[in-house]
Amino acid sequence: MNVRDSTTALAVYGSLAPGEPNHWVVSRIAGEWVGGTVYGYVFDLTWGPADGYQGFLPDLGGGRVELSVLLSPELDRKWREIDDFEGPGYERRILPIVLDDGREIDAHIYVALTDI
Repeated sequence: MNVRDSTTALAVYGSLAPGEPNHWVVSRIAGEWVGGTVYGYVFDLTWGPADGYQGFLPDLGGGRVELSVLLSPELDRKWREIDDFEGPGYERRILPIVLDDGREIDAHIYVALTDI
């Protein structure tokens, strides 16, 4: 299966992941959950609209961040709903992600809006 051609991907590192408290936001979206990684930093937000949640900043020189990746053709119809839930503390970006099986894909991921 060529992931780039057949589906859209959402990479999550925090509360939207399976087993986490806000997974309900994406749990009704049909698709396949797989593992993946990206380089950057995950940290606890202690200010602003996302206070109390984790944030992510991409950085090729950063640490390896483990992800849960949802592969689903339904995501393109769900972005507004997910964006509204994530709110003004995050920006959805497309970054290269390496799946656990070695494939590299482009996935949407929520990046914390911060100046650190």
